[in-house]
Amino acid sequence: MPDFSVRIDRTSSDSTKWNKYQDHDVIPFWVADMDFAAPDFVLEALHERIDHGIIGYAEPRPELVDAACKWFWHRFNWKVDPNWLIWIPGVVPGLNIASRAIGSDGDALIIMTPVYPPFLSVPENSDKQILHSPLLYDGAKWIMDFTDIGDKARLASGLLLSNPQNPTGRVYSENELSKLANICLANDVVIVSDEIHWGIVLDEHRSHIPIASISEEFAHTTITLIASTKTYNIAGVNCALGVIPDPTLRERFVDATTGLVSHISPLAYTATFATFLDQSSWVNDLLAYLRVNRDLLERCVKEIPGLAMAHVEGTYLGWIDARSLQIDDPATFFENHGLGFSNGVDFNGEGFVRFNFACPRDLLLEGIERLKTAASSCNMRP
Repeated sequence: MPDFSVRIDRTSSDSTKWNKYQDHDVIPFWVADMDFAAPDFVLEALHERIDHGIIGYAEPRPELVDAACKWFWHRFNWKVDPNWLIWIPGVVPGLNIASRAIGSDGDALIIMTPVYPPFLSVPENSDKQILHSPLLYDGAKWIMDFTDIGDKARLASGLLLSNPQNPTGRVYSENELSKLANICLANDVVIVSDEIHWGIVLDEHRSHIPIASISEEFAHTTITLIASTKTYNIAGVNCALGVIPDPTLRERFVDATTGLVSHISPLAYTATFATFLDQSSWVNDLLAYLRVNRDLLERCVKEIPGLAMAHVEGTYLGWIDARSLQIDDPATFFENHGLGFSNGVDFNGEGFVRFNFACPRDLLLEGIERLKTAASSCNMRP
């Protein structure tokens, strides 16, 4: 059983997460990178591949493609044809490729906010306009504004979806996804669905549902982008899949990659293959550890005057509302108190910070104490 409580020293490594605050007394809880070792079976597969001695240009082997299709069926009860699969070096490149593959220059894309920052640059990168559709907070969870989406769908050729939602931690239900897909179908809007956090579903009564798996009709108007990198903490291997059942949409996606997409490393294919073959308890063990971390953070935030946070159904990210504190820049304020959070402004969520709680528990508890101290030094807004 993996020991997620072990602290691995990343301070003198090449870690983007930890190098941001090098030589400063700031604990990094920002970028979505877990402070846990990758599974042994992934590391063993990489060692074996390296021992081969040649790390040259690579392509997905038939065994990898077969394993991917079986994985979709086993995980999501989704029968995926091998011809639907497009291998790409990451979900973010996939978002940008997909935006070039749908509609025409000058068209609009609907983006629900707050959202993972790279979403917000996609329209400009592909000569498209952006239509913001703010998520609504109903007092317990963040929900889609279907009325607003319906109004904007008449003006758009595409919609970018984050599911599980980053940063709010929503895991959308089949009913929610179906309502969204039907709006898009009625308005000829292609859904580009980022499902990179598929494996991090913390509420045991919920499960991740790829929107394209709900019906054949939905599948043919959806580009699904998915990877093992978040679930298994192997973001550095840069390998993802575009799943595109519609042949015309798939051809346009492939054409849009021309000259823009690099080869995928053989090590990335190897690590991804290992995750598709995984029959261990590693993911379940990880989720059990993260649930305790989540519960600790939620209880803490609930007890601190001036802070609020919706329940995190999925991901390992807490979306903390600091708007009731008398501070103009929460991210900088907390950084000055030794806490390195993601700035909500970057997500189109002014007044919020994002807290990555995927770390050894003693580090999380240290962060929570700093959070209490920082918030206690503030006054409340009237």
